[in-house]
Amino acid sequence: MKLTSILAFGAAVALTGPVLADTTIRIGHATPESSPIHEALVYFEEQIEARSDGAMQVELFPGGQLGSVREMTDLVQSGNITMTTGASVHLSSSVDELAVLDQFLLFENEEQARALLDGEAGQAIAAAMEGRGLKSMGFMELGFRSFTNSRAPLDSYEAFEGLRMRSADNPIAIKAWRSVGAVPVPLAWGEIYSSLQQGLIDGQESALSSMIIERFFEVQDYVSLTGHIYWPELWLANLDWFEGLSADEQALVTEVARETVELQRDLTAKANAATLDELKAAGLEVNELPTEDKQRLGATMNGAIEADIRAKVGDAFYDTFMAAIGK
Repeated sequence: MKLTSILAFGAAVALTGPVLADTTIRIGHATPESSPIHEALVYFEEQIEARSDGAMQVELFPGGQLGSVREMTDLVQSGNITMTTGASVHLSSSVDELAVLDQFLLFENEEQARALLDGEAGQAIAAAMEGRGLKSMGFMELGFRSFTNSRAPLDSYEAFEGLRMRSADNPIAIKAWRSVGAVPVPLAWGEIYSSLQQGLIDGQESALSSMIIERFFEVQDYVSLTGHIYWPELWLANLDWFEGLSADEQALVTEVARETVELQRDLTAKANAATLDELKAAGLEVNELPTEDKQRLGATMNGAIEADIRAKVGDAFYDTFMAAIGK
């Protein structure tokens, strides 16, 4: 962990002063206070403190105060903080099995994704996390990712041919996009806007909310609702901490966590709907990728990377997870 993150954690804890509660739950996360994640965690804080009659206290450290997602995950594993959240793509270095969620078009909609992650598929991931000293508190969500671009609507499988698109510097993702004819250009997140503005790339893919927050709409003409990948936001805790709670405390934390996840999902859905209206009002043309093209896209991309995913997560885990998805 970086020295700056250690110092930030020390300063943040020092600011809290003496804690009189029997149990203090310290939660660090990377999203701003205006995010659905933080709003939901405020609910968790209020409910835990109220229902425990103050015996349990919650301290929130939003906006990456304690470091990056990866650094905060390390802090949770070491027991220096109690909980954190992070998108699966940022956590797969800590839990290899999370790479199964980097596949494309696994889920048809949010309802299906939630049902599966709250069921057998999520249980398989939770078991893998416990092997790394982490307790799954549930799957929040960032939603489905879609595209903006300045070339033409992405309204068919063939429309991706030759599309110069920003890609994370991830070999598996790059291989997947190349399999459908796109031209992925690895760029840091902060370089996307200027690259779009200068025409170095045609488009980018992100959650709908990012298209507003990062002002991509200023330099793009089209929004294509491809829904090509669903990004859950994993909420995890230190396993030893959770197992050290009394049975009543475990029950309370589990129940409030379930309510918190439901609230966060609802807030995210509302935020994404509002964002789409804002994009239309900004003058962008919006289209949906037809279902049959989505299915073809997913089959091609996942076929190209299946061996890579299997190599990372193991055949047994891959087959167990995909069987759960299939049900």
